[in-house]
Amino acid sequence: MTAPDSIRDNPPADGMVLPPGGRIVVTEPRAEVVEPPAQWPHGAGLWRLLRLVAREMPRDEVMRAWAFPGVVREGREYGVAVITRRGQTRERVYRARYVLHVKGQDRGRATLELEETAEAPAELLPRVIEGVGRRADEAGEAFELDLGLWRGTDFQGAG
Repeated sequence: MTAPDSIRDNPPADGMVLPPGGRIVVTEPRAEVVEPPAQWPHGAGLWRLLRLVAREMPRDEVMRAWAFPGVVREGREYGVAVITRRGQTRERVYRARYVLHVKGQDRGRATLELEETAEAPAELLPRVIEGVGRRADEAGEAFELDLGLWRGTDFQGAG
């Protein structure tokens, strides 16, 4: 299996967990295609994005996730999600983005990005999510993801 190309800003000291304020960008080649489970009600790009989250954060610290509807343009699907992670006194907020090639020679190739963008008390999260959607210029309302299937999936060996 080919290792994904990745770029890290503020690399974690332990090499395992995305640090506060960190950013990671990963390009997964076509060989990395992993189909989501049949019971996953959303697209493959969003599943691959959550797989990156599973690799970069302890799952028990991931509190909630919202996604905006994906947009397909010129053979690529673009998607944005917001992930919240338990912090010491506030929740850490991450913007997660993906570009998935859905047509052509690069079909299956994905670029995934995960970046901490804010810390906020839980009651302010709806305003934070609205701001992420506005800045991402996404059409449509964010919907909260049921993370049960994600929490129960073993991603070892899947990238």
